[in-house]
Amino acid sequence: MRTKHLLLVLTTALCLIPLSAIAESRQPSGTPVRNPITIESQIRDLSLDGDIVTDKWVRVRAFDGRRMYARDLQAGDNVHVEGDLDHQVVYVSHITLQMRAEHLGGD
Repeated sequence: MRTKHLLLVLTTALCLIPLSAIAESRQPSGTPVRNPITIESQIRDLSLDGDIVTDKWVRVRAFDGRRMYARDLQAGDNVHVEGDLDHQVVYVSHITLQMRAEHLGGD
């Protein structure tokens, strides 16, 4: 009887060890966000040193379907920004252009 119990315990342990190893080696899904923040505002100034930080190649979703990057944003654009607040700086993960005032040149 003890042999059957010992065999059952060993078999169970041998089955669980590979499952545990798979779970530990699996890549985490998604990016962990420490302090998520959402901002909707108008861009007042564009600079390399500021309160909102992003890579210039971050894709911008535009209201009219344009293909844009963060470097294409202009002062006066209304944007929706999602990111991570780290003390006084927001690290941006998603940008949506909501409105852009474009003036057509006249005579």
